[in-house]
Amino acid sequence: MPYELTEEQRLIRASVREIAEKHFKPKAQEVDRTRRPPVENLKILAQNGFSGVFIPQQYGGPGLGLLDIVLIVEEVARCCANTAILIGCTDGATPRAILHLGTEEQKREYLPRIVRGELPCAWGMSEPNAGSDVGSLQCKAVPDGDSYVINGSKMWCSCAQVSDLFLVLVRFDGISGMKGVGALLVPRGAPGFSIGKHIELLGFRGTGMAELVFDDCRVPRKNLILPAGQMRSLFEVFNSDRIATNPPICIGVAQAAFEAAVDYAKQRVQFGKPIAEQQGIQWKLADMAIDLEAGRALLYRAAARVDAGMPSAVDASITKTFVNEMSRRVTDQAMQIFGTIGLSEELPMQRMVRDVRGMSIGYGTTEIHRNVIAREILEGRYSEI
Repeated sequence: MPYELTEEQRLIRASVREIAEKHFKPKAQEVDRTRRPPVENLKILAQNGFSGVFIPQQYGGPGLGLLDIVLIVEEVARCCANTAILIGCTDGATPRAILHLGTEEQKREYLPRIVRGELPCAWGMSEPNAGSDVGSLQCKAVPDGDSYVINGSKMWCSCAQVSDLFLVLVRFDGISGMKGVGALLVPRGAPGFSIGKHIELLGFRGTGMAELVFDDCRVPRKNLILPAGQMRSLFEVFNSDRIATNPPICIGVAQAAFEAAVDYAKQRVQFGKPIAEQQGIQWKLADMAIDLEAGRALLYRAAARVDAGMPSAVDASITKTFVNEMSRRVTDQAMQIFGTIGLSEELPMQRMVRDVRGMSIGYGTTEIHRNVIAREILEGRYSEI
């Protein structure tokens, strides 16, 4: 499906780039070093109308499309990947699930607050023994009067330390396998709910990732957002989120690394001339540009298809897999161009390499997404157009 950015989308991209360059980029290195989630950046975005942008006007949002969100996340990630991850949580799976699967009461209670930047959100799926294998989740929810009582834990929850509302995948009534899995909304401060310490990671060190612990945690029955046996509906929401969050972050970081490598190659002089005049360096830059153009084309096409009412699981998986691996190639080549100085923690290059590495694991590993692609091919649902 062909796409072309509208004048409004070009304006959105330019506006977000200006905000990110001014407010986010100067602090990006400090955020990584201090492990402090830059929640103030979310407030800046909300003040400028870039929070909850997919939320319809009836709930206070502008009702923008997926391609608009991709442009926003890409531009933010180009300046501060940690801020982009925060956007991916507060404007991602949890509010999308509320909008598409929630009750009218849940929508009216939560969505306007998300638009105003007042309700940072996160979601909890992975557990110590269950990641991509959602059917093996052990965190349980048992009905008790007008409440559910939750026991168990979640790992690798991005933005946990700064979020006030959590979409938590749970197993209901001891039903085994995928049929027993559903979801509840759990607010910060719910009795029996605690958030663990910051989890140290290779990259994305300023995302407030932590463990979620439920010890007879009690939430009202009205917080049910997905009954057991309906996970396919939530996976459809996740497919949009996989397009809107992970790939544009990878492209934004890779674009920043590419731009830095081009500037450095022009300035760095060896053997009496800039290294940009060396054919070996020129080929690296050319390959990086090819990768970025291909990744961006896949991503924008996938987003445009969703906006046109033609969402596709295979689109999401092909896009994520290619862009994840592309961003690793581009940042690695950029590091090679910088040489030893690129390894210095005083420069952002090493941070960019570290940040994109985990994206091939998060939001479904590239191996899992290759399984999805192969299944669609073999079952006759794959189309190249």
